[in-house]
Amino acid sequence: MQIGKVIRALRNERGLSLEALAFDVGTDASNLSRVERGVQQLTEEGLRAVAKALGTSVAAMYAMSEGKRLAGDHEGPFVLVDDMGREATQMRRYFRTLSPEYQRIALELIKALVKTQAKAD
Repeated sequence: MQIGKVIRALRNERGLSLEALAFDVGTDASNLSRVERGVQQLTEEGLRAVAKALGTSVAAMYAMSEGKRLAGDHEGPFVLVDDMGREATQMRRYFRTLSPEYQRIALELIKALVKTQAKAD
């Protein structure tokens, strides 16, 4: 997969329009569209700006282009993991819409479910 397709996938996953991402990056939507279609390439600086606007890293985007994902904080160490399934991606989208307080509650709920399942097994 080429980087442009990764950018499009991440942009769509985050619910951003071409115009919104282009504005955040400081470019035209038409330029970004050409990048997503593989007609044009970004400069190194442009790629970093896109990654930052999408809340990821250049390394994570390249990993995704190879069918992998980098898990972990973009500031800290990365671990290579397989692509997430549709349900996990949907769950992540919902999680991002929650306030920080509700995110903490959701994490506690998931931890409790894991513990309950472990006891049942």
